[in-house]
Amino acid sequence: MKSDNAQELFPVVDPSGRVIGSATRGECHGGSMLLHPVVHLHLFNSRGELYLQRRPDWKDI
Repeated sequence: MKSDNAQELFPVVDPSGRVIGSATRGECHGGSMLLHPVVHLHLFNSRGELYLQRRPDWKDI
């Protein structure tokens, strides 16, 4: 599935994490230095192996 997701809206936050507005994915990832919330998760099984999730081909970064 291919999709242009540059118009997806992200919340924009200040350095304290307070939402101060919104901007498109394209604006946030286009070198604007706007801050938006992200989540990073590292999931390991009982053998210490790291699970990885494949990012969809249509996502930019």
